Formats: sequence, structure tokens, C-alpha cells
Amino acid sequence: MKEKPFLERIRIFPFKGLDPVELDTALIVKNGSLQHDREFALFDSEGNVVSGKKEKKIHRIRSQIDFETETMRFKYGGRVYEFSFSEEKAVEDFFSEIFGYRVFLKRSTEGGFPDDRKAHGPTVVSKATLTEIANWFALGEENVRRRFRTNLEIGGVPPFWEDKLVTAEGSVKFKIGEVLLLGKGISRRCPVPTRDPETGEEYQGFVKKFVELRREKLPSWSPAERFSDTYYRLCINTSIPSTEVGKVLRVGDEVFLQE
Repeated sequence: MKEKPFLERIRIFPFKGLDPVELDTALIVKNGSLQHDREFALFDSEGNVVSGKKEKKIHRIRSQIDFETETMRFKYGGRVYEFSFSEEKAVEDFFSEIFGYRVFLKRSTEGGFPDDRKAHGPTVVSKATLTEIANWFALGEENVRRRFRTNLEIGGVPPFWEDKLVTAEGSVKFKIGEVLLLGKGISRRCPVPTRDPETGEEYQGFVKKFVELRREKLPSWSPAERFSDTYYRLCINTSIPSTEVGKVLRVGDEVFLQE
């Protein structure tokens, strides 16, 4: 397959742990994050993030976050609930009742609450990777896409092409359109991909099968050293230099690896 990498899809997750929003463009903001990505998050009484990693019930909540009208809409148990951004206490009460313990809403407009606390940039995967994994598990591609919750999807490349964005120990510089990014690592996955994104139902044996096939099908360009602890790794964590703040990623942008 002749490689012609381009940005095929942009997704952000305005409310950490909940549904994505698909975009044609994304603005780079402070800390090298995408604007509005994981801008809202829930925390427990000990200050820990409450997301799908900890709380399975969150998978059954559908969400729409509208930044123009400053409203949140959630669907749960066949009912729709709507709140304004200013109704913080009401949102906390809504989730606390579902989860059965007290949670607190926080908002960060300057970089959100990224999964990786060191690499705040968007996560990257190739479309072909998601197609390949969908075939491994006889799942729909969109189902797999929602399991891995990646921001940027690259088209025009073979499966696991994104592994080229890191070396054994260091970073690889690459550009998407006008934006410079640095590949920082291949993400070690949490329990979220093992669960159906709509119901939270667990796919029995998911990790074992994933590890076996990731090892078996590891491309020659993948830095094997990055898998020394586990092959349960997928998608590239990135960072974006402060020089890129204010620039825009666009669907269709070409992707270039830097010398």
C-alpha cells in the first residue's frame, strides 16, 4: 500500500468519559490540547477522576454538550435531562444519583483534563488500525472507534502506521497541515476498550486476544522496546509545542514525518 497519510477524522470528547463530537476543524489551545476536548470532568470525594476506567455505568449515558447555547443534554434510562453550564450542582446531583456516590463537576477551558498528564496533545490512530481490530473481534468499526476514544484518525496508510510516530526511546516530529506534533508514546490501554461503548458489557477475553494478535501482527516499523511490559498498547500520545497554540487542524490535512 502506497502511503499518502492525511487527517481523515477529528473527534473531541467535551465531557470526559462520555460521547464524542466529530469536527471538521480543531483549534490548538493552551497545553497543546484541542479546544473543548475533555473540558468537563467528574471527580469523586477524594479528588479522583470518575470516567469509564472506574465507573461502568457511565457507558449507558448518552450526552450532547453544546458550547454555543451552553447546555448539556443527557439521556439515561429512557429519559432526557437538560442543564445549563451554570447548573453545576444539578449536574452533580444527576450523576451522583446514577452512580450511588457523590461526584463533583469541574471545568477547565485551558487544556481540559487529558488522559495523559505528561503528553497533553491529541491521541492518534490510523483508520486501517481500527478496521483491523474490528476484524479481530468481529465488531463494527465504529464500535471499535468508540472503544479506543482517539482524537485524530489518519487515512491513506496501513494498519498500525501510527507506531512510526515514536522510536524506541524518543519522540518523532510530524506535521498535520500547519501544526507540529511530537509522538510521545504508545498508549497502554485501560479497561474501557474491553467494554461495549453503549452498554458497558464486557467482551470476555478481550485483553488476552488483543495481546496475542498485537504481538503476532506487530509491523517491522513498530519499536518493539515500547512493548516490553505489555502488548496491550494502541494509539499514540502526543504533545504540541507552545509555538503551535492558535493554529488549526483540518480534516483533509496532509501528514508529514519530519527529518
